[in-house]
Amino acid sequence: MAKRNWRFSIMFAQGQHYGKSVELWQACENAGMSLVGVADSPNLLREVYVSTTLCILNTKKVPVITYVTNPVTRHPSVTACGFMSLNELSPGRIGMGIGSGDSALWSIGKKGAKVQLMHDYIVAVKRLLRGEKVKWDDYEFKAEWSFFQPFELPVYVACSGPRILRVAAETSEAAIVTMGFSDDDINDVKSIVDEGRRAAGRTAGKFDIWWQAHVTFDDSYEAAAARSIGWSPSWLTMGSLEGKGIPDQYKAKLLELNADTHNLQAVYRTKNREQIIVERAKALGIYDWLMSRSPRLLGTPKDVAKRLNELADRHGTTDWLFFASGRGERAAATNQERLDLINKLAYEVAPLLT
Repeated sequence: MAKRNWRFSIMFAQGQHYGKSVELWQACENAGMSLVGVADSPNLLREVYVSTTLCILNTKKVPVITYVTNPVTRHPSVTACGFMSLNELSPGRIGMGIGSGDSALWSIGKKGAKVQLMHDYIVAVKRLLRGEKVKWDDYEFKAEWSFFQPFELPVYVACSGPRILRVAAETSEAAIVTMGFSDDDINDVKSIVDEGRRAAGRTAGKFDIWWQAHVTFDDSYEAAAARSIGWSPSWLTMGSLEGKGIPDQYKAKLLELNADTHNLQAVYRTKNREQIIVERAKALGIYDWLMSRSPRLLGTPKDVAKRLNELADRHGTTDWLFFASGRGERAAATNQERLDLINKLAYEVAPLLT
């Protein structure tokens, strides 16, 4: 039997000095990762277009995307110009990862973008890069860059609910999905994508679904599960609670679980943040339910590979974007810890995949 075409990406926020970020991007490419994501959170991290430029110039072939920009903090002409310039540096390697806005917005008192704005922004940026006219804020214009070669920008939409997933299916080339990993969750995602593509007349061609999850290595599944649920439950209370398969009796408890998710210190600089979430979930009586929807990529490399194979057997889920789960403060994680994660995925997990 032929081995599946597995594709992995690892998300590292470039909060450290650039030399360390370059080391990680190069390690990802050398380990055979299929995609590199560069984060966009101006109040927390290094500037995304500077970072993405460095990533492109210091790698050779791996596709690079912003993971993720948003439609609130930059006019579409500014974003389009950024991607035009990046594509000129390395044609065909760049993609726009975009979401409604997480820490980039709430850390400065802004709200996430509405679904319609997401749709319109993606369409506008794509049209500008095709050399077409757009109308934005009641003003019609087109890009006037010199020596510009129009191109089709691949767009990856971060999705944490059914409405934004449908926008991705209607406008873009890929979705990066955090909407649960139970059988029902995965089947719902695929159904929404199929419906959205049919409605937009986009049934021809390929649409990729990247499954976004945490991977937590430890000496056993039990040890890893004691310090990580295996995914971020914050998406469940992001925007609306509707359409996310949440039983009514859990809604208030989820709001309590996620009460500090708009606090930079709590989310990004609290020691053992994920273990705190585990303990809260148990105290609230929702731990088992959260674990039932988790990908459960927890334990030894053998445990993680086994679980990935199980999910692929059931659902064909072979494209994964992983968040690294650290043992201590996220900001204080060393490059060696991050390199160890890359090596475990590439050289211990990947050989066990079927």
